[in-house]
Amino acid sequence: MNALSAALNAVDDVAAEGDLKASARESDGLELEPVGDPVELPDGRRIYPPALFGRPIHEIACELLDHDDPSRSRFLRLVGPPGTGKSQVARLIAHHRWTAAGRDVELRDGRPFYGLVELQPGPSSDEYFFRYDYVPVPDSDRVQLVDAAFVEAMRNGWLVVIDEVNLARDVALLSINATLDGRLTLHLPATNETVIAQPGFGVLLAYNPGLVGASDIPDAWRSRFPAAVEVTSNWPALLQMGAPERLVQAARDLDQERFAGDSGLVWTPQFRDIEALWDMAERVGERWAIALWMSNVQEQVETGNLQPAEASAVARMLDEAGYGRYRVSESGGVANLNGYPRAVTR
Repeated sequence: MNALSAALNAVDDVAAEGDLKASARESDGLELEPVGDPVELPDGRRIYPPALFGRPIHEIACELLDHDDPSRSRFLRLVGPPGTGKSQVARLIAHHRWTAAGRDVELRDGRPFYGLVELQPGPSSDEYFFRYDYVPVPDSDRVQLVDAAFVEAMRNGWLVVIDEVNLARDVALLSINATLDGRLTLHLPATNETVIAQPGFGVLLAYNPGLVGASDIPDAWRSRFPAAVEVTSNWPALLQMGAPERLVQAARDLDQERFAGDSGLVWTPQFRDIEALWDMAERVGERWAIALWMSNVQEQVETGNLQPAEASAVARMLDEAGYGRYRVSESGGVANLNGYPRAVTR
């Protein structure tokens, strides 16, 4: 048992002697797989690459994406709940491909660029979303038609990630079928030009299959994106970053319940959620951080994005993490969610 575990257990012992309820004890330690060396992206974000059977997923992805002959590529789907790091994995893949090709990171519009174009079509996107953009003409009230970012990526051999793709209508997605089936072409009717993707071009999808209000991807895309990776939260990495062990273990255990499929839980707090709670606790203190965090959960329950059972599971997770001492009476005068106070000003 490490020093942090002993200290938290001591707090629970003291709480049990008074009016506070001691939460469940943690085990002697987390049995988690080893964490590889972190990779720092040009924007300063440090990522611990997730692995698949011991191999970093970004290396596997780059072997599926043929840089020299994109028609031989096996495009990849990154699927998983929000907050697991799908977008970060996509950026890691792009950065690895870019640097492996001997290219230097560039500055575009004041930001580091390494051959990645991130797109997020929505319910209103049409068949021209991937083809054209409209930009204002300087010193004029007119607009002009220019290549969309997807077309620019085809011309320059960049990697495209289409985020939350299942929010888009089929009419938009199916419009690029010819680009994804090995032909690597896209017709631009306004100029009667057919664009052919250049070496280096590739496409990734990143989405949450259980997203409220979303639909499924087109059936035709399952063969165009035959490789699917279920991205889960990298709990060992979060622990390596310094997050409290009991909190990480409680979140990991709850996530395993969701993943097992017999708990009825569609969502549980993921890497990004737990990282935010930990960071806020470091900044403002645990009591205030938990209240802020629970108000966020409350709002998602009210909007229908989370179910009451999932909010209840969050409270149970906080109990297991050792935060039960911050509970209040559910019928008292303090606004709360399942016994944990919310951030309601007075």
